[in-house]
Amino acid sequence: MIKSYRDFEKWVKIEMIRQELTQRQLAERMGIAYPRISEALHGRKTGRSYVVPLIEELGGNVEDFREFLTENQIGR
Repeated sequence: MIKSYRDFEKWVKIEMIRQELTQRQLAERMGIAYPRISEALHGRKTGRSYVVPLIEELGGNVEDFREFLTENQIGR
């Protein structure tokens, strides 16, 4: 269960390793600038809107992140 930005960051990094992706490659796949990935991972305001798209792009189930998203007021 993902409950914090630290947990979220770990999950993203593990998925990137599994899928053999760099942050740049992931950003290219998502059509965004690669610094947005780091901003999303660290909870910066400029990256918050990319959290759900990151989860979806990496094949995660958004419902598994519901508590984290609610607690951090992250929505669509």
